[in-house]
Amino acid sequence: MIQSYADWGFDTQVFSQMYEDFINKTHKESLFAFPFTITETKNKHDNILRLLQSAYATKIAEKKDAIQSRLSYLRDRVKNSTYLSPRKKQTYSDIFEVLAGTVFERNSSLKDLDAALKSLTNEDNNVTKDIELIRKESLYTEIIDYKNQCEGLREYFIEKKSTPGLTLVDFCITSADKLLGPGYKENGVDFVESLSRERVFTLVQKAAQTKQQIIQDEQYAYLQKKREEERLTLVPPAPKQEGKIIVVNIGLQRLYAYENGKTLYASAVPITTGKYGFETVYGEFAIYLKERMHQMSSPFPGIYYDDVVNYWMPFYLGYGLHDAPWRSIYGTQDYTTIGSHGCINIPLNETVILYNWAEVGTGVLVL
Repeated sequence: MIQSYADWGFDTQVFSQMYEDFINKTHKESLFAFPFTITETKNKHDNILRLLQSAYATKIAEKKDAIQSRLSYLRDRVKNSTYLSPRKKQTYSDIFEVLAGTVFERNSSLKDLDAALKSLTNEDNNVTKDIELIRKESLYTEIIDYKNQCEGLREYFIEKKSTPGLTLVDFCITSADKLLGPGYKENGVDFVESLSRERVFTLVQKAAQTKQQIIQDEQYAYLQKKREEERLTLVPPAPKQEGKIIVVNIGLQRLYAYENGKTLYASAVPITTGKYGFETVYGEFAIYLKERMHQMSSPFPGIYYDDVVNYWMPFYLGYGLHDAPWRSIYGTQDYTTIGSHGCINIPLNETVILYNWAEVGTGVLVL
């Protein structure tokens, strides 16, 4: 029986030694004394075999628990993987079901269970290799995309004669070529991905920010030139000093309205004015039009939007007072970065009051 358990993959060395000691002790019993100790001797013999059976059963249970745990882990890993295709997932699922059947649907020996655990370890390695391969393919596609973006930005920076921009994109392209070369392809995907994020992706982001800054600077320069031309050629209508007047305080981001010295609003109205590069004009003006459901359009080159506002009251060129359905916060000091393109944005409820109160010709003082 001990040999049978050994054949089934169980380490029976301890039990073999116990049995050998038992046999040696039995041989030393005298023929006279042996008949009187035969029951005790048989009990010792049977106890060795019971201990063997119990230890084997415990080891079998431990192995099955280990297999069940590994199966659950692998099933979840394959199921939740975003890299494996449905077909690949089904292939692994079928393999796991076969292995589960060989373990839990028949009496398996320790050798069978060890073989099953080894197979699961191999399948775990196969899953890792498949995921690693797919991740690498995806990563290299991403690196190529980053490189293409940098090459596109390079043409832009050449046109704009931007030395800082060219330095960034050239380093980006060189770094991408290195990561795509044979010297890095043998490395693990995590290592290559880390370098990609550090050397290529970061450079793409910095280059894109540099381009955006150039665009903003150009828009600001255009706006400054346009304003200078308007100051020299246009004379805005003079505001009425009596009657109704609207006062806009850009520094405080607040609006007030008065009629013959009496305030229209019980408290200051929070507003949002033009951001950096699109600042709201300062001066004395007057509302020259009132319009409902106005289609907005931008006077700036390269800036496009097609927002519709409910209430539109322009007071100077394309600058006007209006509601802003896309905005939820007004009156904050970060308007220089999140502000409008020059218009004065007002909360809807206050805009309704102002629209119904103001008339064409109502003065607008921006200070």
